[in-house]
Amino acid sequence: MATFLGLCVDARQECQVTGTGPATVAAQVGVLKSVVDWVSQSYTELQLARYWLWMRSTFTVNTVSGTDTYAYTACTDSRLGAVISRFFRWWLFDEDGDMNITCYLTSSGVGSEAYLIFMPWSDFRQLYKKGTQTNGTPVHVTIDPQNKLVLGPKPNAIFTINGEYQMSPQTLSVDADEPEMPSRFQRLIVYMAMEKYGASKGAGEIFQRGGYEGSKLRNQLELDQLPSVEIAEPLL
Repeated sequence: MATFLGLCVDARQECQVTGTGPATVAAQVGVLKSVVDWVSQSYTELQLARYWLWMRSTFTVNTVSGTDTYAYTACTDSRLGAVISRFFRWWLFDEDGDMNITCYLTSSGVGSEAYLIFMPWSDFRQLYKKGTQTNGTPVHVTIDPQNKLVLGPKPNAIFTINGEYQMSPQTLSVDADEPEMPSRFQRLIVYMAMEKYGASKGAGEIFQRGGYEGSKLRNQLELDQLPSVEIAEPLL
C-alpha cells in the first residue's frame, strides 16, 4: 500500500527531477511543491472520473416518527461504523435498475424489510406535500433539491432505512495518508502526475510515457472497479 509521500517520491523520480525527496509533503517549495500538488490533484481527479466501486458504501438510518426528511449527516456508514462525513450521491438503484433502498419496522426486525419505490421529487411533492397527510409505513422515497432523502408517507414509528451511497473524494494531505483505491492500481496516480509535469515543463517524453503507461493501468482499473457491461435482451 503506497503512502502519499511514497507516491510523491515515485513521481519525482519518474519525472527525472534532480535531487532527492521530497522528505515530507508539508511546506515544500519550488518543483517539489508542484510534484506534491500534482499527485494530490491527480488522485482527486481520478476519483471524480467515474463511479468507482471502492468509493461505494452502505448506510443505515433509523427514522424519527413524524419526520420524513434525512440528510446524509443523519446516516451512519454501516461498513465503517461512523456517521457519514464524505458524501457524493445516493445509490437509489442497483446496476440492474432495481430499487436499492429498503425499509423495515425496527421493532419487528429485518423479517419485514421491503424495498422502497422511487418517485421523482415533482411527483412526490404533489402526493405527499399538499394538504393534510396521514403518517404511516414509508412506501416511497425521493431526493429533494437539497439532496436529502425524503420518505412518503411520513413514518408513524421508528423504521430502519438501509441503502448505498457514493463517497466523495478522499483528500491526501499528510505523509502517511494511503489512497483508498486498490493498491495494485495506485501507480496510476504517479502516471497522471507525470502528465501534469510534462505539460507544465514542456517535457514531451515524460508526458507521453505517463499517458501511455497510465492508459494501460486505467483500462485494468475500469475492468476491476466498474460494473460489467451486459447485453440487453432482444426487443420483441
